[in-house]
Amino acid sequence: MWQVYVFILPIGLGIMTLVASLMALFAYLMSDDNATRLPAFTWFKRLLILAFLLLSIGLFMTFGHFWR
Repeated sequence: MWQVYVFILPIGLGIMTLVASLMALFAYLMSDDNATRLPAFTWFKRLLILAFLLLSIGLFMTFGHFWR
């Protein structure tokens, strides 16, 4: 039964990473200085990719476990 919690963990981490990427997007949109805008957009892209990877892995592991 404890394996289910390990399978759900990437989903929670993916959601938190998605929120962090949205915070970076907000920083990009609200900034007027290019020294802040460029790193914020870079972090937005990185975190968005990581969020979707984590969510995909978590959903695959969770539904792969429950559909057997």
